Amino acid sequence: MGDSGPEEAVKGVVEDVKGKAKEVAGIVTDNDGLREEGQAQQDKAEAQRNAAKKEAEAEAAHAAEKAAEARQKAAE
Repeated sequence: MGDSGPEEAVKGVVEDVKGKAKEVAGIVTDNDGLREEGQAQQDKAEAQRNAAKKEAEAEAAHAAEKAAEARQKAAE
């Protein structure tokens, strides 16, 4: 997989903060381009957080599968 789940989550939070700052700056300065850029950055942040969540879920499922296999081998 690409970046690790926690790294992707942190990147998502950072992107969200930067996006919110740009959006607010765009609103305050009446700059629609900057406001829209901030919104787009927040959308990217949400996608990164969602990807991190999915990756963490997949890793947890894989770990559970490995644990079940180990228990099964131990029981044989």
